[in-house]
Amino acid sequence: MLNLLKNALEASTTGETIDIGCSLSNQTIVFWVKNSGAMTESVKSQLFQRSFSTKGSGRGVGTYSVKLLTERYLGGKVDFQSSIQEGTIFYIYLPLKKK
Repeated sequence: MLNLLKNALEASTTGETIDIGCSLSNQTIVFWVKNSGAMTESVKSQLFQRSFSTKGSGRGVGTYSVKLLTERYLGGKVDFQSSIQEGTIFYIYLPLKKK
């Protein structure tokens, strides 16, 4: 969650709002982070690749590590949506009981 929150803050400008939250749905806890910016299609297609960053060299572990840890080790799922109308929202889905 901290990586996603940090990314949302870095993608925002002064005065913009970042929303975070969680909910429970069908034995799954859903965490989300939302900012008002939208990603290009090029960024969306590379987002979870190791070492990909829009912020320069030496970066690019954030979303990669979120996906790796959530899906490989916690048995969950990471997803996102990004549009000009809705902004960008990242979701982390974690089962209440690991399978």
